[in-house]
Amino acid sequence: MQQLFKQLFTPFVVLFLMVAVVTVSEGQYSRGNSPYSRYGLGDLKGSLFTPNASMSGGLSATYRSYWDVNLTNPASLGKLRYTSFQLGLDYQHSELSEKNTGLTAQADNGNLTYISLAFPITKSWEIMRDTLRRGVPIQWGMGFSLMPYSQVNYDVAVTRSVGSVPNVLFNYTGEGNKYRVNWSNGFTYKGFSAGANLGLLFGKISNNTYIDFQDSAYAVAYDERLIVEENGVGFIWDLGVQYEYVFKSTNGKTSPDPNFSIKNKLTIGAYAGGVSDIITTSSKQYTRQSSYHPVDSIQNISGVKGTLNMPIKIGGGVSFGKELGLIVGASYETEMWSMFRRDGVADANLENSHRIAVGMQIVPDFSDYTSYFNRIRYRVGAHYGLDARAFTAKNGTRYQLMDYGLSVGAGFPMRPPKAKSILGFVNLGLDIGYLGHPELIGDVYFRVNLGFALNASGWFNRSKFR
Repeated sequence: MQQLFKQLFTPFVVLFLMVAVVTVSEGQYSRGNSPYSRYGLGDLKGSLFTPNASMSGGLSATYRSYWDVNLTNPASLGKLRYTSFQLGLDYQHSELSEKNTGLTAQADNGNLTYISLAFPITKSWEIMRDTLRRGVPIQWGMGFSLMPYSQVNYDVAVTRSVGSVPNVLFNYTGEGNKYRVNWSNGFTYKGFSAGANLGLLFGKISNNTYIDFQDSAYAVAYDERLIVEENGVGFIWDLGVQYEYVFKSTNGKTSPDPNFSIKNKLTIGAYAGGVSDIITTSSKQYTRQSSYHPVDSIQNISGVKGTLNMPIKIGGGVSFGKELGLIVGASYETEMWSMFRRDGVADANLENSHRIAVGMQIVPDFSDYTSYFNRIRYRVGAHYGLDARAFTAKNGTRYQLMDYGLSVGAGFPMRPPKAKSILGFVNLGLDIGYLGHPELIGDVYFRVNLGFALNASGWFNRSKFR
């Protein structure tokens, strides 16, 4: 009983410490500052859970697990055999630098990255091994989740001359999030899987511009402030397919659970997703004031309706190996942000994004219960891509932001003594990467991802005797 209590208590202690670290960090530093989040819908958060994020998303198209959810490709839910409750947190430290001015800055941020509950509806593996039962061996998994879609969080100050007026401070700030809530389903028949996410995208973003005449010669000049707030809601969807080819050889190993196969598998996956037109409701407040004049409201409007036309994303990948051994994979994704329109007008700072990633997971020896370290899931990955945001310099040169980095992580299984199955995992991931361009602002970041997964086989089961 004491051992079981420790297994349950430990992950909650880790989660508490993570939240405490994030809280303390936000108290010591300024709130997260991502200058590029001013453009488009902000920094896109993606849909990687901690296990896949620790492999840089190298298996985002093909990752399938008995215990974990892969929201990027909902077809993977057809593999799920245990109820899975998952929660993710992250903490990021950024070192910002600008080439032209030589200025540097630091920023820290932390957030809840996902919360998910998924479970198997049918148990095809029982039908396949029980000759007395009849039925089509279709495995159906279902899940619900909530996670950020994008984040706006910036504070940028620029001093420049306006005509003959020197030392005019332009301060741009913004904050807000868009979230997605999902209903996911995945189906598997033999080696083929298909699935879909259907959900709602919603959230509020606020952008502020403050203009301050700092030169004492213009003390009577009006300082100006513009506040624009935008609420939006739309439907979000993802479709995915996977095909798994199983090789016969098992290299003499036997599975710790008779339900699970440990054979090598070649998995191919593809997915596509998008968002319906987002209906927006905006308000705008434009005021000005000076040392000698009270606040003067120039414009104050609300309830302005608008539309955002969103892009389509397409991705795919391949992986080889076994979940309880070594598995390697690669994936590619593109998102067509050139399709983005705000009230019918294209955004000059958005282009199509591209991302390629490779990843690997290894379990040294899942059957070695004398060594806990042999049963840990070790993960590593790398990614490189072009972000959707791009800028044109005064000389006409076009710069598209680069996004690349390395990831490492581990999944620590929790298994009470004498238990027949795993209780869950504590997943830890560390990322180091770069977002930006050498000719513009560069963001070298370090991110800690912490995920907690609780698994159970008895949830939602119908009682045998009634």
